[in-house]
Amino acid sequence: MKYPREWIDSVRERSDIVELIGSYVTLRRAGSNYTGLCPFHSERTPSFTVFPDTQSFFCFGCEAGGDAFTFVMRSENLEYPEAVEFLAKRAGLEVPEDEEYRAQYERTERLYALCKDAARWFRKQLLADCGREARDYIVKR
Repeated sequence: MKYPREWIDSVRERSDIVELIGSYVTLRRAGSNYTGLCPFHSERTPSFTVFPDTQSFFCFGCEAGGDAFTFVMRSENLEYPEAVEFLAKRAGLEVPEDEEYRAQYERTERLYALCKDAARWFRKQLLADCGREARDYIVKR
């Protein structure tokens, strides 16, 4: 979703990464950073590090890293706009509505549906008896 840059920055500022990741993983202080077991792969010794100074994280085992948005996207299986909304709601911020985006999103969804219908039609034609020559050609390639 297209949100104003200033609003996304305010969501980022209000999302403390240590608090966020601490709600998913048990973190222990290690100097100025925090460590814990990585939520993205199984491990016995901590290789997951949270850096409060840069508001980022990195796993030295699976090489996953990023900021609060990336963490929410990976752990909740969300796309970027949904992760922004998730963190905004968590921080108590109201999500702005953008009518221009909503109209563009609906057009895009209609185009995806049209492409899906076209793909089904072409598949049906390919699998029909009259599509035998085309199938033979595809197999030869």
